[in-house]
Amino acid sequence: MTADTLTSTGRPGVRSPGRFRRSLAARQRGELWGFLSPAIVFFVVFFLFPLGYGVYMSTTTFTTGTFITGRAPFVGTANFEAILAEPVTFRALANTLTITVVSVAVELVLGLALALLFARRFPGSRWLPTLILLPWLLPAVVVATVWKSLLAGDGPINDVLSSIGIPVEPWLANPATALPAVIVVAVWASLPYWATILGAALKQVPAEQLEAAQLDGAGAWRRLLSIVMPTIWPVISVLVVMSVVYTLLIVDLVLVLTAGGPANSTVTLGLLSYRQAFQQFQFGLGGAYGMLLLGISILFAIAYTVMSMRRERDE
Repeated sequence: MTADTLTSTGRPGVRSPGRFRRSLAARQRGELWGFLSPAIVFFVVFFLFPLGYGVYMSTTTFTTGTFITGRAPFVGTANFEAILAEPVTFRALANTLTITVVSVAVELVLGLALALLFARRFPGSRWLPTLILLPWLLPAVVVATVWKSLLAGDGPINDVLSSIGIPVEPWLANPATALPAVIVVAVWASLPYWATILGAALKQVPAEQLEAAQLDGAGAWRRLLSIVMPTIWPVISVLVVMSVVYTLLIVDLVLVLTAGGPANSTVTLGLLSYRQAFQQFQFGLGGAYGMLLLGISILFAIAYTVMSMRRERDE
């Protein structure tokens, strides 16, 4: 007779398997909640609470006096009605969507082109990807400040253009060129990130499939569309989502470059929210602009989810 066949009273017996399973399951649940608790606390404190407080602010007359009195009268949808009655809101909406769509599209095309270039072997192919990543590491305020000096009327870019006989422009002071200039800076700031991530994704493309397709007579364009793009599509889709959300919320670049001018030609919804909250101290109106941006992001997320489900179903 062994120790395993003795019960707690010392008598021969068999340990209950049900009690052992229950204790093991309880311990596993405790470990699971122990690991999940920090993430849940982080999610609640830094996401749900700010989101809920933003919704609350957008439905009240929240001002600087509220921090002292604690009073913010409920106004319902009055803040949303107020911002939608302003013509500048629709100008900001158009500018925000233009910057987002054009920037993300250009970043995708140029980022993939750079990734394909760096996938080849040539002098400098090892250190150039690291070098182009440096601009992405710079703070947005620094990037905007540098580009503002470059694009100034008497800046280096106009000096070079005038030296070769090309008419110069006050790029950031002209309503016709200010928005394209902002888009160029936004693309320049994010392009290294796209090129780096897509370059890593290209390493997952099976080399044997590319070689077999080339032997079968498929050209470079056919191999790109039929093999490379389907393989890296999950990475591209995630990058598009992240870039759209980031660009929709763009404030710092526009604020430093043009402050929304000239004549509101570069104003965005994020900038209007900043103006109302931190310049006019009308936090309720600023929150309303924020909720408008949130609604646009949710609509994009829904559209992206529907298209992804259709693509998976077709495959």
